[in-house]
Amino acid sequence: MSLIEEFSLQLYSLRELIKEDFPGVLKRVGEIGYTGVEFAGYGGLTASQMHSLLKENGLKSISSHVSLERLINNLDEELSYNREIGTQTIIVPYYPLKTIHDVEILAEQLAPIAKAVRSKGFMFGYHNHAHEFAKSEDGTVLLDLLMQLTDPKDIILELDVYWAAYAGVDVLAYMEKQRNRIRLLHLKQMADFESRKCVDLDEGVLDFHAIICKGLEIGVQHCILEQEEFAVSPYQSIEKGYKHIMNL
Repeated sequence: MSLIEEFSLQLYSLRELIKEDFPGVLKRVGEIGYTGVEFAGYGGLTASQMHSLLKENGLKSISSHVSLERLINNLDEELSYNREIGTQTIIVPYYPLKTIHDVEILAEQLAPIAKAVRSKGFMFGYHNHAHEFAKSEDGTVLLDLLMQLTDPKDIILELDVYWAAYAGVDVLAYMEKQRNRIRLLHLKQMADFESRKCVDLDEGVLDFHAIICKGLEIGVQHCILEQEEFAVSPYQSIEKGYKHIMNL
């Protein structure tokens, strides 16, 4: 029996294939066994077309990565699209945090967006890379400060465990530290702590059994594979990843 009943895929993993055949990609993802997807763009498809494709392939929209710029300038359009396709959470995927001032600016920008997004029935959150774990002049971890300056009722954290480990962070300890904020997990594997190369989920040093168990303990709602590099092919990597996680 698997630790989790459902596993989702960040579609950025199949970014090159999507350019050629978005419907074919969703069909293959469903056939492998994934039950949810996370969007990083919609390939020019209308919300109605996307809704039909998801339904046909037994998939649901767990979340959508939407740039902060897009949310500032086209919020209603994004929310309308995602409401029609059944998205549960809107995630800001990146922001170039370098200083405390950057964090303060971002927190100020996110606050009204978060309330607007939540008022429409979505969850709202932020996805980390490695740079957010840098410390400011006074020793403050930038990502921790962002969590401190935002309302936990409004903004969750989608923790990318690979990027946390890349930054030298103890993933399990950080999950405990932010247990009230982390509701989505990006599962991505690291070959070793020297090269820090992204590899298939079954080949590296991150202990996904322990990570998923910790996630279940703290209230994580969805685990999502994001694969950035491929030893053989994107489809082989995501199929291996699915089998590895669902056999834990």
